[in-house]
Order: sequence, then structure tokens, then C-alpha cells
Amino acid sequence: MEGWQYVVRELCYIPTLVWLARQDKKYLGISRSGLVVSAVFLVLGGLFAAVPWQSRLGGVAVGILLIVFGVFSGGALGIADAVVITACGVGLGLYEAVALCFFAALYAGGVSAILLLTKKVKRKSRIPFLPFLLLGYGTMRILVCTI
Repeated sequence: MEGWQYVVRELCYIPTLVWLARQDKKYLGISRSGLVVSAVFLVLGGLFAAVPWQSRLGGVAVGILLIVFGVFSGGALGIADAVVITACGVGLGLYEAVALCFFAALYAGGVSAILLLTKKVKRKSRIPFLPFLLLGYGTMRILVCTI
């Protein structure tokens, strides 16, 4: 990816993901209007990335699978979380979208286990996922830059 394309994508992704993570942590959800605006911003930023269209479709497919899972799981994964992953998949592509989901789930699972063991939450308690998505995105960016 050329330098300017990387900068444009990051300037769109990082502030948007930070805002979404703060909103999700504060309210345990994202408003529909905030989600739509954020998704449009993420998609437009992702279009600047030099990612082959086949990989873009794969990244979007990951998000669509998560939307379907969210609908049929009764809310185990929020639809807003899956929409954000779908929008990010446009600019990340298949492999980075899968890595993003992996790291976010890894961090969420680790924190959830700690909270359960310390009895801060119960098994059916809800935790915000978008802060872990932001942390996973940061981890992914660090690993991509060092490899």
C-alpha cells in the first residue's frame, strides 16, 4: 500500500473506532444514526486502501456472517459490532478482517474470564465489544508494521 493510502485509511479508521469504542463503553450500544455515519466513514476511508476487490468482498463476507450470527444468536454479538466489522472489511480485506475479529475476540474473552473469576460480572452480563475491536485493530496495525 502506498503511503498516502495508508494515511487516509488510518485517519478515517482510528478516530471513528475510538469514538465508537467510547460510545459503546458508555452506553453499551451505538445509536442507529451514529452507526450509519460511522459505517459510511469507515467504508469511504476503506475505499482508499489498495486492496484487491476479491479481498474486499471476503472482508465484507466476514462481517455479513457475523451479522447473521448476531441475528440468530439472540444478541450474543451485537448487530452494531458486526456492522462495524463489515464496514472495516471493505478497507482491510479478508485476512485482516479475520485477524481483527480474532484479536478482538481474544481480548474480549480474556477480559471476560478475568471479570467472571473476580465475580465482577455474571455469565449473562453484557460487555461492550467495540473497545476490544479498537484494541484488536491497534494490535493488528502494530503486527503489520513490524512484519
